[in-house]
Amino acid sequence: MIRRVFVVGAGTMGHGIAEVAALAGYEVYIYDISAEILNKAIEKIKWSLEKLYERRRISSVEEVLSRLRATLNFEEAARNSDIAIEAVPENIQLKRDIFAKLDALMHKDAILATNTSSLPISEIAEATRRPNKVVGIHFFNPPVLMQLVEIIKGNKTDDDTVRRSLEFVKSLGKTPILVNRDVPGFIVNRILGAIQNVACHLVYRGEYTPVEIDSAVRYKAGLPMGLFELRDFAGIDVGYMVAKALAERDPLFRQECPLIEEYYKKGWLGVKSGKGFYEYKSPSDRPNIPKEAGERVNVVRVLASGVNMAAWLLRNGIATKEDIDTGVRLGLGYPKGILQYADEWGIDEVVKELEYIYNKYGLILAKPDELLIQMLKEGKLGRKSREGFYKYAT
Repeated sequence: MIRRVFVVGAGTMGHGIAEVAALAGYEVYIYDISAEILNKAIEKIKWSLEKLYERRRISSVEEVLSRLRATLNFEEAARNSDIAIEAVPENIQLKRDIFAKLDALMHKDAILATNTSSLPISEIAEATRRPNKVVGIHFFNPPVLMQLVEIIKGNKTDDDTVRRSLEFVKSLGKTPILVNRDVPGFIVNRILGAIQNVACHLVYRGEYTPVEIDSAVRYKAGLPMGLFELRDFAGIDVGYMVAKALAERDPLFRQECPLIEEYYKKGWLGVKSGKGFYEYKSPSDRPNIPKEAGERVNVVRVLASGVNMAAWLLRNGIATKEDIDTGVRLGLGYPKGILQYADEWGIDEVVKELEYIYNKYGLILAKPDELLIQMLKEGKLGRKSREGFYKYAT
């Protein structure tokens, strides 16, 4: 039974995860390497809790804070906890070193979890003598507000660890989705990576402009942000590092969009630097994206690579269609799941646009997946044929 939670790392994700666990009633240790970092983390948690109190989401700030213990004593926290959630920077050797220490200190039934968004769970687990107890528990930023959590099985993660991890995440009031195999990018970032990569190539090859694509996805597909607007907001440097990590580990992502490296090297990092795909006078600026700018854009062409990647995930047994669509809705904020979009557009239309991109530009991410081709042959075209990824009565 999980009673105490040990969060390793008090940065943006770490202190958010610690707050979520404390809100759910768990006793929480939060560790970092300096008192200054920990003090800042507690201040941020306190500020967040006060906002929740103002909105009447909690009855007492002090009660939640009383369950949080900031500590510089790694050993004590590890020995006293039932689950550790590592949330340090995306450096695999650093994570492996931490997991080796956790393995030596935590009791035999403890769960060793990593919040990594891009590094292989199995490589991290190799640093322990209990890879069956190592799992990915990937929260989305900010953890307090984002409902979605990805649970990722490593090569040796056992079923009991997966079950307990799912129960733990549900006890936090979050919605877990299961990633059955340790693939780069998991579910949400893998689908987003495919969409963003192909969209960037369409701009690089002169097919569309950033504002045209962003207008189309916002006003035609109902996405909360444009694809290039999102890149600027998240940081082009962050996107560059994620793309590099994916490219190093997965042949499907080897054709990186040259624009991202170019902008990265120029220091055009998006909102934080005042310039990216758009220009910003202040961090609160939002780019002007007129509705009419996207009129000529085929939105299926722009988003079809996301369907293609979702089909790949489904065909390879990495996730269910329900978990894929839940991930896209809750993790990316799309009004519908990517497979629901595909059924509405028509699988034949999706394949046609993928073939257009693949034949014209040779992008591997746009080579139609075997599952889509099979669905096309079987006449499973989506709503218009009453069956696609889902079945329809009318």
